[in-house]
Parts: sequence; structure tokens; C-alpha cells
Amino acid sequence: MIGISYHAGGMANLTLREVVEILSAAGYDAIEMMCGPEAHVRSGEISEGLLREVKTLVEDHGLKVAVVNPFAGPGLYQRALEDQQKAVDHYALLQDVALALGAGGVNFLTGYGGDKGDVFAWKLLVEVLKPICRRAEGLGLTMNIHNHEATTIDTPEKVPLLIGHVGSPSLRLLLDITNFYHLGSDIGEVTHRMAPLAVHCHVKGVKGMYPYSTFLIPGEEEDELDFGAFAKALGETGYQRYVSVETFPHMRMEKARIAFDMMSAALRQLGLRP
Repeated sequence: MIGISYHAGGMANLTLREVVEILSAAGYDAIEMMCGPEAHVRSGEISEGLLREVKTLVEDHGLKVAVVNPFAGPGLYQRALEDQQKAVDHYALLQDVALALGAGGVNFLTGYGGDKGDVFAWKLLVEVLKPICRRAEGLGLTMNIHNHEATTIDTPEKVPLLIGHVGSPSLRLLLDITNFYHLGSDIGEVTHRMAPLAVHCHVKGVKGMYPYSTFLIPGEEEDELDFGAFAKALGETGYQRYVSVETFPHMRMEKARIAFDMMSAALRQLGLRP
């Protein structure tokens, strides 16, 4: 079975209780939990009591926490450039949150290091990821590279290169199919190639190709992303984890329902969901 999750940043303007109530009513399996200074789980207010409350709230609504996602902060490169130890400590906090909430791992954006050159950025990323990933290994968590346009890790070829340089089994891929697609990748081919490295996925609706692309709700009228091709390829690779819907707060309130209905129908048709 492929589970359907929701990136809670798409409802950052609502309370966490409101978000989980909407997701539960729509039929979602999980939530991708946000953690940051102004997120649903505020990084400056973490306590055992708070995390117990969050976990109970989620479970009481029949959901699980798929992964933890840093919210509205700089990428890893920018954090490490400012203070490498603080960057390590920041992701240690996110790992602790993931462990307490029963999530499988922590997502991260690499950020972009063009100001000092690509080689410098790569070397800094490798250096800071090694202690972060060692700690994740000890906790049984993964650190999930979020491929993204206009960051150091934007194209498929760079993912295994970074993983190889860091040399940790905990460093894996958050396969954002929309971000690969609107940079020109074929959906079926890139999914077959990247799924063995993936422990989580993102889907956004999209119209047009980068840099003229516009993100939409998955499954709404003008969405050009072929989710069926993505789901088929995931099924063929044996992927059985979560695919998160990624939307944005400005999108209409029906976004969670629109995306879930489209995705669940496509997955059921392929026998990938009851």
C-alpha cells in the first residue's frame, strides 16, 4: 500500500487541531509535520509534554506522522555557512521531534551556495551532513534530501553523488516528482531511477515548465502533472511509503480534499491502495 500524507505547511494559517480534523475527514493516512519558529510545532517551545500532546492529537484522529519538515527557515548550506555546529544542533532537535512523534525521518533542503561557488557548497554540505547523519543512524531515522529547483540538489544525478560522498545509510531522498518534472525529467524514468533511494515523496500540481511554472493543487483543473504515471512507476518499484500532498496557504480551502480524491482514485485503480 502507498499511503497519502499532507504537508502541513499548506495550512500554516490554521491551528494544528483544525488541520488534523480536515485531514482525518478527507481520509488521509498521515501528516507531514512542520517544525520551526512559527510552525505548528514551534522549535523554540519543544518539551516532552508538547510532543505527547501533538502525538495524541494526531493518533486520536486516525493519523500518523510521516516525517518532520523544517518550516520557513534557511537551507542546510546557509545554516552551516553561518555556524556549522548550530546547523548540526538544529537538525538534532528535529530528529528528537521526529523520534518522539513516531516519524520515520527528517526532510531538508540543501539550499544554494552559488555565492561562494558550487564546489565550496558541496564540500560544506558533505562536511555538515556527516555528523547529522551519524546521529540519525543511531536513532534509526533517515535524513531526506528534498530535491528542489534553485538549490544545490536540483537534478537526479546529484542525489546519489551526495549520498556517496556522505557515506551514510541514513541519507536518503525525499522524491519531489514535481520538482524533477518541471526541470525536464520524464516522470516514469526518473521515478524508476530514484525510487530505490526514496523514503518519502512530494506531489504538487503544476502548470508550465521552470522557470515559467506555476504550482497548483494536485488534481485541479489545470494541473499538468501526470500523477497516474508517477503512481504506476512507484508501484513497479515496490515503493510502499507515503506520498505527501504539497500545497500552499493561499490556495482554496478544498485543496486537501481535491488532492486526496484524485490521488486515492489513481492508487486504487492501480491496486496500490485498498
